[in-house]
Amino acid sequence: MNRIEREQELVNSGLVDSIKLQYRNVAHNIPDKYFILIADYIDSIGQLDFEGGLYLDPVEVAKMLPQVLSSVNETNLGGIHGRTDGDRIEMNSSMDYESNKLYFFHELTHAIQTRKVDNHEECSFYNGKTGMFLTEGATQFTAEILYHVSNGTNIQYRQQPGTVRGHSEHTPYSPLSEYQLNGNILMLLSSSLGIPLNQLLALGYRKDGRQQLKEMYEVFPGNEGKFEEFMFDLEKIYSIDKLLIAGCTNQLQGGPQNIIMQDGQQFVGNLQIQGELINKVERELAANFIANNEPEYILANYNKISSYLTTPQLQQNFMNAVNEIARMQNSMGQEYQAPSGPRR
Repeated sequence: MNRIEREQELVNSGLVDSIKLQYRNVAHNIPDKYFILIADYIDSIGQLDFEGGLYLDPVEVAKMLPQVLSSVNETNLGGIHGRTDGDRIEMNSSMDYESNKLYFFHELTHAIQTRKVDNHEECSFYNGKTGMFLTEGATQFTAEILYHVSNGTNIQYRQQPGTVRGHSEHTPYSPLSEYQLNGNILMLLSSSLGIPLNQLLALGYRKDGRQQLKEMYEVFPGNEGKFEEFMFDLEKIYSIDKLLIAGCTNQLQGGPQNIIMQDGQQFVGNLQIQGELINKVERELAANFIANNEPEYILANYNKISSYLTTPQLQQNFMNAVNEIARMQNSMGQEYQAPSGPRR
């Protein structure tokens, strides 16, 4: 179905008019183009199986709209695709229709998930201090899923070299058009904890989603009390990436710098430290998988973890551990062929 057919379908269904009707007594500045895209987003949610999708009721999401979105406008945002500020969305005016649709779905997800708590904004896994790394990955995954549902296409996982700024040695295996590493880590977290990706994404819409993720993470032996450190490490990676986007590459290539995060927290970092943090996060998630599963499960499912490790060294270290488990099982009289590595 092409754009014109899709838009006509949404208009003829009455969904666009019903969304406009909700705004009849609400001051707003939303062009018709974006009312159609909002209808597209809501309709795409409705096409997902509830439990196999995002656990969202499209009617309930639609009812929220006047409270979470009052304005959409297009402007020159430089290298930024879109921006959400409270109940206002700005989109980059230079994008083509398909890019605008995908990134509007991203920003609309932010708008729906953002809430005021004790005079600060929280969104998805972000609590005002840490969580933007996972939030951006989950938001982009959600947007891509709904975008492909709308277009009747399938998400394509692929190796994406050169998408981790400042770190050519890292190659995410990701279906995302942006935040590839964030999505890759989210998949690694999903496989490490044994929680389906759609359930992790669904947590982003819940007020207690971060708390639920914390409980899921810390329930495993050895993870007790470690969730906040995990989230802080991810936030350092995210903060340095934001500085790279802002053009601070030269400064970050030098010695460690004092970096101030969005909420005022400080840490010392540069490109080398960011790379070490990426390695640490991936290594610990892979170790969680091995520590918290039975040998038979590990040997049947190791490939999922290996696929989401982003350097050959990380993959090799993980495979060494898996091969040791296979060797131990064989010594106990159970026959296992030595794993050969990731199959992508």
